[in-house]
Amino acid sequence: MNDLRLLACAVLLAAGVAAAVAAGIVRHTANGAPAIATVRLAELAAEHAARTVRSDATPEETAAASRAWALALQTALTRVAAAHGAVLLPARAVAAGAPDLTAEVEAAMAASLEAAETGP
Repeated sequence: MNDLRLLACAVLLAAGVAAAVAAGIVRHTANGAPAIATVRLAELAAEHAARTVRSDATPEETAAASRAWALALQTALTRVAAAHGAVLLPARAVAAGAPDLTAEVEAAMAASLEAAETGP
């Protein structure tokens, strides 16, 4: 079952990241040249996958948690990009010179996940 959980996490992560990056690029290229910033997406995904594999959750719980995590990631990327007027790229795609906003993305994700757990 650990392979299934890891695969589910990877698929959801890829979909969330692709949607967030595409939305950020479209939004910011329409308004002129945006700034570029980085996020350590591989690190975030690896941490989530490791937590998921270590959990004793059922496959259904794992899938639900992964969907919530991917949605929180997408929301956080969109908010941080908008707040900085920047296009966020994976850190591995930028050689040097761009600010790393991973900590802000993690904080926004934590707030989003906490709000989802506590409800409206």
